[in-house]
Amino acid sequence: MSETLVYQKSLKVVLLGESAVGKSAIVTRFSTGKYLRNNATIGAAYVTKDLEYIRDGDVYQVRLEIWDTAGQERYRSLTPMYYRNTDVAIVVFDVSNLRSLSMAHKWIDELNTYVENKGRERINIVLVGNKMDLCSDEERSTLPQRVEEQFQAVSAKSGEGIEELFDHIVKGIPSDQFTLKSAAVEQPDNVVNLNNKSVLQSTCNC
Repeated sequence: MSETLVYQKSLKVVLLGESAVGKSAIVTRFSTGKYLRNNATIGAAYVTKDLEYIRDGDVYQVRLEIWDTAGQERYRSLTPMYYRNTDVAIVVFDVSNLRSLSMAHKWIDELNTYVENKGRERINIVLVGNKMDLCSDEERSTLPQRVEEQFQAVSAKSGEGIEELFDHIVKGIPSDQFTLKSAAVEQPDNVVNLNNKSVLQSTCNC
């Protein structure tokens, strides 16, 4: 019988978008499982969360290092300092205010401006439409046509799509980007197992 190998990787995730689109609420829902109304972020908030899943019989452990940036104009000059070494950029807009979608594209353009060509190729940019709880059934059915591009639909308030968003991001990491840790399988108490979706604990250094 072949032994089970353990691979690990740290993933830097940066949330971008206008103020009040719900970036902090998304992070809070993911890291604590709860919905909280958050005050406007000043500068950036930082959260870590450990996840793991099984692929081809081996264990893959991912530490998410999540940076929730401020969307207010007065803090805009600070945001580029968080772009360095970014692996994933979650760009958030408010589905009930599609003006925020055009602003989301400006955040993407700014990100592409500040990173080098090589870095631009390695960043996974994920467009996320938050506040789906505010949409009626009719609005939900017409939203894809109104947005006219692929996006992840979520609601930080109800929790809709939040686990799936980060599950998709983590499981989309190519195997060759992981580092072999050991052949001994140990699961710390603060690890979220993506195979059974059991959320145990998260750490926040906000």
